[in-house]
Amino acid sequence: MSEVQSLPLLDHELAEDELAWMKSVHEDFSKVRAAWAGQAKEFNPKEALREVLGRPGHQLPSPMDLTGPGPWRNGRNRHGRMVAAVFLPKVELHRHAKSRTDQFPMYVIGEADAFSVDENGKPVLTAVHGGDHFHNSPDAPHAFLPKVGKPVPENWEIAFIAITPRNLKDDTQRVSDAVRDAYKQMVGAEAPLGV
Repeated sequence: MSEVQSLPLLDHELAEDELAWMKSVHEDFSKVRAAWAGQAKEFNPKEALREVLGRPGHQLPSPMDLTGPGPWRNGRNRHGRMVAAVFLPKVELHRHAKSRTDQFPMYVIGEADAFSVDENGKPVLTAVHGGDHFHNSPDAPHAFLPKVGKPVPENWEIAFIAITPRNLKDDTQRVSDAVRDAYKQMVGAEAPLGV
């Protein structure tokens, strides 16, 4: 934990152009998805997102590596913040002690909730929709999970774009036992270890 204590606290607000970029990416992704309706071939949301993120109008000063199945990392915007597309087939409950993170869901195969803890320490579930913005303050526990109380498709997956101030491999920790208990109470299932 001494390495984390030595990290500077990074708790920025996103700039207007970062929010505008995310809105534009989501709008173009939604247009591709809508245009696909009624076609014989099954829609592949990951490939559609790869195509949208590869467009010249959406490329970052340091573009994401869009090869392979993901995550697509190493993007950096003009504010120097890291940008990555993440695809989670399972729940990852964790926190970042010294880093604000912003997550923008693009699509869910199935349905999803977001788990967090409010300022009073109470667990909160929020329904997830494409285009939402989840701001996680430094040290805030968070996770995306299959919709509570609904059947989970075998191929459940959530895809989101994350904007972070640093490479989070240096600042990702397990949540406390109290948060794990709150998760279990809210969700009705054991909390995953997360890291």
